[in-house]
Amino acid sequence: MNISSMVEEHARRIPGWDAVVSEDLTLSWEEFNKRINRFGNALRKLGVKKGDRVAMYLPNSPEYLISYFAIARIGAVAVPFNIMYKSAEITYIMNNSGAEILIAAAKEARDNVLSIREQFTTLKHLIVTGEEAVDGAQVFSRLLDPEDDTLEITDCLPDDPVTMMYTSGTTGVPKGAMLTHYNFWEQADLNGCYVLHINDQDRILTGAPFCHIFFITTVLGPVFKGAAVVTMPRFYPEKAMELISKFKVTHFCGVPTMYIYMLQHYQENREKYDLSNWRFAQSAGSAMPAENIIQIETNFGVGYCECYGATETSAACSYERLGHRKPGSIGLPAHTWQVKIMDDENREVPVGEVGEIALQGPGLFKGYWQMPEATSAAFIDGWFHTGDLARKDEEGYIFIVDRKKDLIICGGYNIYPREIEELLFTHLAILEAAVIGVPDKAKGEIPKAFVVLKPGKSTSSEEMVAFCKEKLAAYKVPRIIEICQELPKSATGKILKRKL
Repeated sequence: MNISSMVEEHARRIPGWDAVVSEDLTLSWEEFNKRINRFGNALRKLGVKKGDRVAMYLPNSPEYLISYFAIARIGAVAVPFNIMYKSAEITYIMNNSGAEILIAAAKEARDNVLSIREQFTTLKHLIVTGEEAVDGAQVFSRLLDPEDDTLEITDCLPDDPVTMMYTSGTTGVPKGAMLTHYNFWEQADLNGCYVLHINDQDRILTGAPFCHIFFITTVLGPVFKGAAVVTMPRFYPEKAMELISKFKVTHFCGVPTMYIYMLQHYQENREKYDLSNWRFAQSAGSAMPAENIIQIETNFGVGYCECYGATETSAACSYERLGHRKPGSIGLPAHTWQVKIMDDENREVPVGEVGEIALQGPGLFKGYWQMPEATSAAFIDGWFHTGDLARKDEEGYIFIVDRKKDLIICGGYNIYPREIEELLFTHLAILEAAVIGVPDKAKGEIPKAFVVLKPGKSTSSEEMVAFCKEKLAAYKVPRIIEICQELPKSATGKILKRKL
């Protein structure tokens, strides 16, 4: 088993069809496969063996995809991390993973790698993309020897890791989740066939970085079905709309904040774009307010699907079915997954009651790299506990209530920030909202809201509090609402409540 065999199969079946599309380069399946082989051979000449870790510090690009599948093809383990990471984050991942090779974009290598390179304890070779010279680095394109077009695919066991993705670190030190060829093969099948309904005529664009677990949905799912992947180095709403129009994109995948800004841009510039080929919008990473889902479907003329998953689950394990949405739900468990809602005693709760989501399925990770205690703590009786609070209805639809750690207990009452956030999103002046608990001497903690206003809109904290009082029980009403210029976000667009 080796996930890179997907590419080789399409190179035989549809050699001249588009596989990778960017503004600067389009690769057919045949050419894409050849470049994977060339770079795989280059890595072997540098001493990379099965099981070795190869780090990737690259934007979404053809070079990223060539590198990733080349690493997989020779049985090595890709260690991708975000192009927005800086010195401390890079150093930690390089040393924790033990990567001997680092593939980096030239600019980022100069800005963020060279000055700390001596701190990498295992690094042997630095490879940079682009044609600019970087001290002590080899140039990616010059390693692709046209004479090395063939490469035997390394046979891997289903349990062999193919990727080590580091968690965001929102709950402590980042952990390297080991994901296997079997994990990715099964999830590619699920996402390509069932979640996105892709065929080999489709073109998929994502705003999320490929280093994120969204990679399964936005790259491996399409590759599994022979669809073309359209790359965008970094997300900008105007650039996303431009590429959807220019390259006749059929599927866009992103996180809620991306859609919010795309909506805003499109509503002001709709005459500039042809969206006639776009038919499917998929979101994950955090809950999309119901009000925004309606706007997405109405303005863009697409079907919308929300998915639920985590790095440890290799992307989606529950998703909405087109035409069968329940407002506020993340849909039903995927057919290959089991989902239970558990209480603090590890007992399944009755229908309608809130508990923690626990999972079993083929996408579950192998464990955290060199962290056996953390791995053991994540599983109880064979079930992976997510830290997310949810409830099920009578038909099995799952409704996320909140992150377990985000629960606010105010005077003995449980308050789920998402409920307040959903309400704030219906306010005509509010673009973004986040709610956290803050200490209170009398009640233990009380809810506080942070909001970003839409351009040209104005309101006051007092008016927003009054708005909430009309719709919420008194104990749920934010006592404080702070207006901000922006909310802190992770590299994938998630709002970082710990920084509020």
